[in-house]
Amino acid sequence: MKKLNTPVVHHLALSAVMLAALTACGGGDSGGGASFGGAGMGALSSLTASAEDPAKAPEDGAPSSQESSLAAIDRSVKPMELPDTVWPINYKLWFRPDAALKTFVGRGDVEIEVLKPVDAIVVAAHNLKFANGRTTLRKLSNPSEVIALVPTPQTLGDFVQLRRNDGQIAKGKYLLHMEWDGKIQFSDAEYCPPEEMARNPFCSAATGVFKVGLSTPEGVSSDAIVTQGETNYARQWFPGWDEPAFRHSFEISAEVPGDWQTVSNAAQKSAVKLPDGYQQVSFEKTPSMPMYLAFFGGGKFDVLSDTFKSPLDGSEMPLRWFTPPGRSTWATFAMEWTKVAMDYYYNYTGIALPFKKFDTVAANDSYDNKPNTGFGGMENWGSIFEFADRVLTKPGDTPTLYSVTVVTHEIAHQWFGDLVTLDWWDNVWLNESFARWFDRRTTIKFHPDYYSFSDYVLDKHTVIVADLKDTAVPVQRNLNDAGSFGFISPSIFVYNKGSHVLETVQNYIGEEAMQKGLQIYLKDYAFGNATPSRLWTSLEKASGGKKVADIGDSFIRQTGVPLLTVDAQCAGDRTYVSISQEPFPNQNAYPASTWTIPVTLAYGDAMEQRKTFVMATSTTQLELPGCTAVLAGPTGQDYYVSNYSTQSWSDLLAKAQNFADNKPLLLNIERDAFRLLSAGRVTQGQYDQIKGVLNLPTTLLAKTEASQQKMMAQDAGGKEDYPHALRYQGSLKLRENHKR
Repeated sequence: MKKLNTPVVHHLALSAVMLAALTACGGGDSGGGASFGGAGMGALSSLTASAEDPAKAPEDGAPSSQESSLAAIDRSVKPMELPDTVWPINYKLWFRPDAALKTFVGRGDVEIEVLKPVDAIVVAAHNLKFANGRTTLRKLSNPSEVIALVPTPQTLGDFVQLRRNDGQIAKGKYLLHMEWDGKIQFSDAEYCPPEEMARNPFCSAATGVFKVGLSTPEGVSSDAIVTQGETNYARQWFPGWDEPAFRHSFEISAEVPGDWQTVSNAAQKSAVKLPDGYQQVSFEKTPSMPMYLAFFGGGKFDVLSDTFKSPLDGSEMPLRWFTPPGRSTWATFAMEWTKVAMDYYYNYTGIALPFKKFDTVAANDSYDNKPNTGFGGMENWGSIFEFADRVLTKPGDTPTLYSVTVVTHEIAHQWFGDLVTLDWWDNVWLNESFARWFDRRTTIKFHPDYYSFSDYVLDKHTVIVADLKDTAVPVQRNLNDAGSFGFISPSIFVYNKGSHVLETVQNYIGEEAMQKGLQIYLKDYAFGNATPSRLWTSLEKASGGKKVADIGDSFIRQTGVPLLTVDAQCAGDRTYVSISQEPFPNQNAYPASTWTIPVTLAYGDAMEQRKTFVMATSTTQLELPGCTAVLAGPTGQDYYVSNYSTQSWSDLLAKAQNFADNKPLLLNIERDAFRLLSAGRVTQGQYDQIKGVLNLPTTLLAKTEASQQKMMAQDAGGKEDYPHALRYQGSLKLRENHKR
């Protein structure tokens, strides 16, 4: 990312306490990093890497323990909508719902830094009523002086200016106090009247603070509340800075009914009974994180408890699954899978989560009045939210594929999305493509009976079919043409195409370099923001300078699919290979013309030799030793379609027995041929010959047929297979024309 023209705050400067934690091999050790929820992170001790666009740090008065910067690498980004003149540091949030769970009152004390004199402090707020005369400012260097502020809504957008009655707010560090009333959302019918649904078909009441009815197996219901902040719906819960660029810590407390179980991002530190039957619960300070990841849940949950042992240092972390009453045993499989997935991600990343505990909240809704939630789970840092009906398994029943993948998907986000966060919502693929990539790879590794690399090939071809339509959009979406409702729809591109691009990159640089590069990426930008260029640079460092940026950008910024045509000619003891690329025939509104494609060729007597190169032009030629058949993409997972000259097809099929044990590859060759048949690039007779020689097992043929039927149903107007729909409160601002 280019250096910002204006000074940027190191708003994620890490405390001295955390710096000590980083140098210890941590993961749940109560002796380190208390101000960040406890866990140390030994693997992050190398955060002081070489500089990249160093930013100006906040300044005013003596530095506090929260301001010890690890500097060197700039993890910050410029906010898109809110001014960059005021930065939050720590937010103490308190709220109390009323007995009917229809409204709540809230209070916030926010440590902020004003970088230069401003006319107003601007916060985001939606359907929140500020209490008259209760918004104040105190300078940390002179806390006895109270400055009254007047909340003044802006004409457009969900932004409120907090103004003095005269003059400007001077540069410095302050404590901002706010009080407000808010509404607890209940039903789509109430929250999304017909006129709103006509304007916003993705409207849902599952935003901000919303009520659900926890249901026992016997059908007994009790009311509970949970929160949902992504993308910018936390502004319905409390006023603040709800852009990914603003990372800061939270200290959350609430007054709720005394018989409730409560859960938030960080560990609970106290629960005090109140005279009116309520209890005041308080939670430890969170790590630095964006506002959309803040979470609270409360209700008559049952809890299934267990312990996770870190493979990094042997420390133990409490795990809990919060379930509807009477359903804790329904989380048994999910709990065991959580431990397996956590162990995998700890080993893969080398980074422990910065929490004393790790929770998952699974709530059902007996009211069944929020059908359009738009999300299946939410990766709130340290406290994942899931819908119980989709993720819990009744004892004696078999877990579904969805219940397997959604658990590992949201856990992957704890690193890819939470520890390192997207810079703006057009790069939400940096969160979702990684979570999809990891949920597929972990399921293949640990639950191959649910999902295999052959299934991943079929998924790739489902994406390819979608990527050829006029509804295709780039993985990195241009939000100017996307609007604010369901702005990642169809989500198959942000989730699934992005995951196949990552798989293609890994096939090019190798699994070891991919893992090392992602470890560099996570360590360099921990508690900060990611951009595509920051990701690509990390992978290039780990792969010895391979052209990852050119490859990655060409696939995430364009629609469509490359078609490679291979012609291999034998002359003497050499094989001369000519390869051309073109867009696969498509209906794209803005079709691509060329890509930068990593190509691996398999060749040799047993097709065991490999030649890898990057193709950035429309044609390329190379020669290989011996007279040999040639196969492009021997993993079957790269994101392109391969065709061959007539003779090259014949030579390749003659070697099919060498791939007999590689069912995903055979399936991909057949699926490529089927795509070519649909585009008129091979005849029916050629396709039948290819399919016959490949001799796919009946199980794969059945899966292929099922995949075809699903795609046909979607073409006929059926529901998208990946219905996640991110929404945005207000109108998304077009990103300025700088490198994304």
